Amino acid sequence: MRKVVATGKTIDEAVMSALVKLGVPRSQAQVRVIREPARGFLGWLGGREAEVEVSVIETPLDAAKEFLRTAISKMGLGQAAIVADDVDEDGQVKLSISAEEDALPILIGRRGATLDALQYLVNIVANRETAEKVRFTLDAAGYRDRRLESLRRLAEQSADKAVRLGRPVTLDPMPRRDRKWVHAHLQSRGDVVTISEGQEPYRRVKIIPKRYDWT
Repeated sequence: MRKVVATGKTIDEAVMSALVKLGVPRSQAQVRVIREPARGFLGWLGGREAEVEVSVIETPLDAAKEFLRTAISKMGLGQAAIVADDVDEDGQVKLSISAEEDALPILIGRRGATLDALQYLVNIVANRETAEKVRFTLDAAGYRDRRLESLRRLAEQSADKAVRLGRPVTLDPMPRRDRKWVHAHLQSRGDVVTISEGQEPYRRVKIIPKRYDWT
């Protein structure tokens, strides 16, 4: 959070000085009075100025961007640009990270595990001091879209195989988010059903032909 300490003959003068330094209007600032002004002997001798601490009120988006930039820097991945895209159909704000190409595998992690962890932390940090919660999704270099396309192909090919062979096809273990997406995607097909089986982190999706003989 950006903040400065400023002084002035009056509290208003001190606040105005701080706002100028921060470059924000009064409506975006929070003021804490450190010291009230006091008149000295005969109106001036020994008097003291007002002292205030003025901080910029951060929006959840501001807090999310600041956290991500700090976290990525501490991970040793250099500087990163954080861009907020439009709100999606679920009311979530998508944050896209642009970083050096050699930093992306570390930032994304295996099957997006690091990206998921950062997304979880972003939502906690960004909403700590706000009554109206904002939900964020996090992406890097278009990974999420590529992952969904990969899952779509895998789900369709596996469903086709299950129907063709007349027996269940079990996918490799995947995170809960990916399993949920596969289940939802294959619901539109009338020839297969899906279930999840196994224990985390080895839980898998099983695709079963509707005409499968369970006997």
